[in-house]
Formats: sequence, C-alpha cells, structure tokens
Amino acid sequence: MNMFDKKNNMKTKILMIALVLMVCSACKKSFLELEPKTRVTANLSYITEDDYRQAVTGIYASLLGLYNDAYVMGEMRSDNANYVFNATISGGQFISKYEIASFIDVPNNFNTKNKFVFCYQGISRANAVLKRIDASSINATLKSNLKGQAEFLRAFYYFELVQYYGDVPLYLTDLSEVNNVAETKLPRAPKADVYKQILADATDAANLLPNTPVVKGQVAKGAAKMLLGYVYMTLKQYADAERVLKEVTTLGYSLLPDYASIFLPANKNNAESIFEVQYLQGNFGLQNGIVYQLLPAASQTVNLTGIVGNNQTTGGWNVPSADLIAAYEANDKRKAVSIATSYIDGSGNTVQQVYVKKYLNLPHFQYNNTNDDWPVYRYADALLLLAESLNEQGKNAEAITYLDQVRTRAGITTYALSGQTDLRAAIAKERRVELAFENHRWLDLVRTGQAITVMNAYGAKLKPTRPDISPLAFNVTANRLIFPIPQDELNLNNLLTQNPGY
Repeated sequence: MNMFDKKNNMKTKILMIALVLMVCSACKKSFLELEPKTRVTANLSYITEDDYRQAVTGIYASLLGLYNDAYVMGEMRSDNANYVFNATISGGQFISKYEIASFIDVPNNFNTKNKFVFCYQGISRANAVLKRIDASSINATLKSNLKGQAEFLRAFYYFELVQYYGDVPLYLTDLSEVNNVAETKLPRAPKADVYKQILADATDAANLLPNTPVVKGQVAKGAAKMLLGYVYMTLKQYADAERVLKEVTTLGYSLLPDYASIFLPANKNNAESIFEVQYLQGNFGLQNGIVYQLLPAASQTVNLTGIVGNNQTTGGWNVPSADLIAAYEANDKRKAVSIATSYIDGSGNTVQQVYVKKYLNLPHFQYNNTNDDWPVYRYADALLLLAESLNEQGKNAEAITYLDQVRTRAGITTYALSGQTDLRAAIAKERRVELAFENHRWLDLVRTGQAITVMNAYGAKLKPTRPDISPLAFNVTANRLIFPIPQDELNLNNLLTQNPGY
C-alpha cells in the first residue's frame, strides 16, 4: 500500500469514528422519525468533496450495527448452529436469540428490530446523498464513484430487508425535507417493486463503480455484480446470474491458497475479498465484538484468547451443530479453521466444548474488542453461486469446473458426479462448509426451497437431546420463512401490516 492509500484509509477510519458514535441510539428510535438522532446527514452542507465523502462513509457506518448480531438471523436460524440455553442468564437479548433459533420469535424480538432499524438507517443516509449528488459540482470521477457506492449500499440494505421481511416500505427520498412526520409513513411495497429498485440501483452502481476500490474497504464494481448475482439467483433468473457472476471472474479476484489466511486481520481486503464490513479495534465504536459472542461462555478467557475476561454472559451463542460438523469431508482443511472442539480454561484445564474458531485471530489487545473484519462477499462465494446458476440451466460440466476450484483449495477431491440433482446437492453442501458462519446458510435454505424440510427435520433430531427446547419450537411453516415486522414500527406507522403467523 502506498502512502496515498494509507492516508486515505486513515481518513476514512477517522470519519467513521465520529459517525459510528451516533449509531448507538439506533435501536431506541424508529427510522420513521422526521429527525431521528441516528441521522448522520442532518447537519452536512453537501458542498465540498469532503462533505460527500463523509456522507457516504456514514452509509457504511450502519453496517457495523447491522452485522454485530447478523449471525443470529443468518446462521443460528439454520441447521449450522444452535443456541445453547443458559438458565443463569436472562433478559431480552438472550430470549431473542433463543426465540429466533427455535422458530418461536415474536414481533418485539430485539434482533429482528435491530436488522430492520439499521437497514433503514443506512437507506436514509443513502437517500440524502443521492438526492443531492447529481447537482453537485464535485469532481466528475469522484462523483461517479461516490454515487455508485451510495446506490450499491441502498440496494444492499433493501436486499437484506426484502429477504428477511418480505414486503417492506420503499423509501427513496430524503426524509429531512418532508414537512411533517405523517409524510414519512409509507405502506409496505410489494416484493416485486422492491426487487425492481434493487436491480436498478445495483445495475447503475456496477456501471459507475471502478474495477478496484479507490480506497481499500470501499466497494467496487465486483460488489455490485455480486449483489446482482444474488438477486438474480433469488428470482431464479439463472442466465442473468451467470452473466454477471462471470463478469466478477474477470475483475482480478482470486482464491487465496490458504483458507485460514482469508480471515486474518493482517490480511484485510485481500485478493479474495469482494465486500467486507470494516472494523477497527480500539475504543471508538469501530471494534468487532462478534468474535467473543461466538466463543465459549468461559469464566476466564485468558488461555483462550490471550486476554483476561469473563465471557459467561457475552459468549456461547451460535454453537456449531453436529449436522454441520458431519458435513465436512475427510481431510477438508476448512473444518479445523472454522470449528474447535475444546479450549483451555483459566485454571489450565481442557474443556470439551465445540465453538466457532473462524474469527479467533490473535493478537488483539482488549477483551471483547478485536480488529477482525466481517466477510460479506468472497470470491469463493462467487464461484459457488456461479456453479449453481450453471447447474440450474443444465450446464453441469461447466458448473463442476467452478465447484472444483473451491474444493481443490480445501484439499479435497474434485467432484465426480454429473447429474443435475446430485450436483445441486453437492453445491449446496459446498456452500455450507465453505461459507460456514458467514451468514449465508439460512438464506441459502430459503432461496433453494429447502428451509421447511431441512429445519423441521433438524428440529425433530434436536428436541430429544435438548429438554430446554419448547414443545412449540421448530414448527417451521411458510410463514416462518420471513421474520415479523418489528412491533415498534407497527405502533408508529398505522399503514404497516404484520406478516402472517406473527
């Protein structure tokens, strides 16, 4: 990295420090408020290039809050991980996780609301930029880049919302310019309209963004193409997905030879990274605390992480399931990177406990405060999604060539079968182990139509071994493929309706 890049990266981080400190009150207020305290754009004048850079950085800042507990709805909802009940702790955050993992969640669930609020916070910030940037007099190249980033992020946030909640309000204007709170109320837009807007934003972003980021950590063309690929796959437009995902393969990304190295903080934004959420250890609101949530609920973490701390009420979530562990093939290098089966406690004793190891990277300097980024899109993900799109079109032989690139890196044999049904199952299994604990499994199950069958079978297997699981749990129906609209939003906006079954 040259000195110019370092200065730009540091400048971006410094801006985020100020912006993210405003995020902490997001869950206390609704995005529908006319002047919510979470808005980072309210006092910006939108004149200089720095004004627009700062405003776009504010759109990214919402990702930190969004991803702090995204694993609850993305992984713990699935057969990849369990919530292990702890009778010694209680409270809304703990019950919310249990409810989501067990399919007995309700509209006032903490985690469900968190995703909803942070997505709309990011959308509000994107709308403020997009309202003004075309008329600005800033440098044309910079304008295209910043507009592309804002459009990508708005599309990304809406894609999160429509996948997890179904029909959602479609806000495309800057709410700071409306005359009263009533004007901020919109009914839920049909999913088709939301997807139409996502495709429009992501397509324009792909045309505007450069092939490589101007500043590391910002999105470039590949991220927009990857988002389009996911949308097309969700809509079962496989030929379109193949087209954009093949374009991703021409943009200079590559698989790192060593799977473990992908997730090292010293290797952020590497050649395999297409889009990752940027965290920075310290005391500025930018640190990653997710790692400790995925580690065991240990009374002393010093032998586990090198840092003194009590993780009994912080950790123990998202415990890898026996189903996932069994899905790894013999000699698969990814298993030992992703999952550990024991740790050394504070007294030096070996404790047999399965936990997520993937993000346990040393050193870091403070308890519950790490420097790990969170991977959103990786090149391996693109290759497997491309293989899936090809297989769904009957192009089995070509699909295998992309599947095998990922398997070869993992140190396992190339794929031998060629029938579409068998290959479909093989690709799904490969995505499960390659992308384990990266928040893809639940949405993959829903997208491929497997969620109801897989999760009911998983629940039936789990219940006899877990007396803490409610008899009402794991009754998975079509209604549970999306989450409830948060009750606070229903209370504030009488035009909203609740999803069936909630």
